[in-house]
Amino acid sequence: MLMRQLFDQETFTYTYLIADPKTGEAALIDPVAGQVERDLGVLKDLELELKAALDTHVHADHITGAGLLRERTGCRTVASIAGAECVDLHVEDGDVVTVGNLAIEVIATPGHTDDSVSYLVGNHVFTGDALFVRGTGRTDFQNGDAGDLYQSITEKLFALPDETMVWPGHDYRGHTVTTIGEEKRHNPRIAGKSLAEFKAIMEGLNLPRPRHLDRAVPANRECGLGLAEGDPHATEFSDLETTDAMSFVAEQAATIVDVREPHEFVGELGHVEGAENVPLSEIAQAALDWRFDQPLLFVCRSGRRSRGVCDQLVKRGFRNVVNLRDGMLGYRKATSL
Repeated sequence: MLMRQLFDQETFTYTYLIADPKTGEAALIDPVAGQVERDLGVLKDLELELKAALDTHVHADHITGAGLLRERTGCRTVASIAGAECVDLHVEDGDVVTVGNLAIEVIATPGHTDDSVSYLVGNHVFTGDALFVRGTGRTDFQNGDAGDLYQSITEKLFALPDETMVWPGHDYRGHTVTTIGEEKRHNPRIAGKSLAEFKAIMEGLNLPRPRHLDRAVPANRECGLGLAEGDPHATEFSDLETTDAMSFVAEQAATIVDVREPHEFVGELGHVEGAENVPLSEIAQAALDWRFDQPLLFVCRSGRRSRGVCDQLVKRGFRNVVNLRDGMLGYRKATSL
């Protein structure tokens, strides 16, 4: 098996690329929306064809890239039968997903969330937020349950051979990998602990609420293609020509968001002064940090891509969204007169 561990610095999320080198077929586990271009680049470099994007659960701290990858590559999206309805293949404990000659076995590991699963490939297990290096996922939201997590770890994951490599969904202290044997001996939350002791530890964590919980969860229930909670019936936004759009920016101190790819942003047409470059693949994640009433002007080459972004945002509750009509083509024409 070919494998690569990829990291998103902003959310401390690990994405795993696994592939069958004989057939060139590959899968991504827990892809991040903002890293889709990176992941596609790795696939291209290694001459691999993406066949599946698998999520271990409905994430609360970042937007999944599964939906975007499906749109870009035609791959199948995979997740627990208890999770997002939008996926192509719902799996449960004991199911096997085949990618080339790789057999990806599903292990139901609820507790962090009620839909959490781990994926076992040979002597490698990808545990999502169930089991970390010297830690575990939290259990205080999304129907999490400390008792369920204790059972998932002690009865399912710890039943695997000690030499099984454990690849976690996150790490915040610089760790990359561990083994089942190490965690059985050294994990401070659960090694040698009774159920009552584990529950007491989890109840005493007092962790802050995930910053993006209210937006990330509904977005991920739409495979990462939803942007945020809001009014699904709101469909209006302003579509302004250059002069009026620049007046909007000046009067409301609006944020200018250019949704083109980075090479377009610095290319022949240039960009509006002060604009932020947030490519389409990163919009869902970026939207988590925007207020619903924040003045936002969206820009692309012709106004088509940015218009689509505006449409999605207002459907999710954003109330002060403007599209630059005719995009940079119109902007350059207007400012060169």
